[in-house]
Amino acid sequence: MNKTLQALKFFIGWPLSVIAIIFVIKLSGSKLSEILPKIHSINYFFLLLSFVFFLLYFLLRSYLWKKILEYKGHRVAFGINSYLWGFSEFKRYIPGNIWSIFSRVSLFSDLGIDKKTVGYAILDEIQLVVISCSLISILSLPFMLGLGDKNISQMEELIAGSGIGIVAYCLVVAYIFKKRLNNNNLFSNIFLPGYVLSQKISLTLIALLTFFVFGAATLISSLSIFSFEPNLYIQLSAFYVFALLVGYLSFITPVGLGVREAVVTLGLSNLIALSNAGFLSIFTRVILILSEVIFIIIISIGKFFYKDATKN
Repeated sequence: MNKTLQALKFFIGWPLSVIAIIFVIKLSGSKLSEILPKIHSINYFFLLLSFVFFLLYFLLRSYLWKKILEYKGHRVAFGINSYLWGFSEFKRYIPGNIWSIFSRVSLFSDLGIDKKTVGYAILDEIQLVVISCSLISILSLPFMLGLGDKNISQMEELIAGSGIGIVAYCLVVAYIFKKRLNNNNLFSNIFLPGYVLSQKISLTLIALLTFFVFGAATLISSLSIFSFEPNLYIQLSAFYVFALLVGYLSFITPVGLGVREAVVTLGLSNLIALSNAGFLSIFTRVILILSEVIFIIIISIGKFFYKDATKN
């Protein structure tokens, strides 16, 4: 049994990382071949700024995970945490949508954190992603509901579908924690059960900041090749977060590949030509992928400065 577990841990480690890299290269390579011929002018300041914001987004995501573990009684050095979180997340590019979860459980259990604790922490992280993205997406409603007649019904379907996904998730959480639910404290037990109020507020604020930065990063990358009316900046950045949410709730494709692009294309096609909207959805995806690769490189270098993780 021990040999089997060791073999599984090894497979979840570097071999799967190599597979993820192959999928990323294949994905970004095909996308680059589509977008490079169409780029005639680019604002390099905005492009560089978008990379900075995306890197900040990944740092905030890893920090959110660190705080979740900390509130569960496990302190992990930021460098080690970012390294392990980053590499486990990177495996989400592998079709199947389960390898990143297996990888994170395996990697953090090696630090002495119980697998069950890591599993519940992942569930808490998912809840924070869904809740924070949903709240930010509200800011995009004026934009989405103001689309032309040809798109309004489709966008309403997307909003309804996302709502169903959120409700389904809440029901799953309620089922998992049903023994702890009571009529007097229903919300407290469903939303991040096991945390005190101050911790829930702290995690929610970090998550909101994280995905606000994601929306801003995506908008800035868009502005590097297209211009939009400044009065739409907040709505568009929130719309990009909504597209991320729809892709996140899609459990069929890895990291919502194709789903997010379809939502972005549909939404932006009312502002710019359909072909340009499709191109922009692919362009922002490529910038996101390249930013994550840079993030992985940075945390891999930074790992050498963190020899030990402090654990409780």
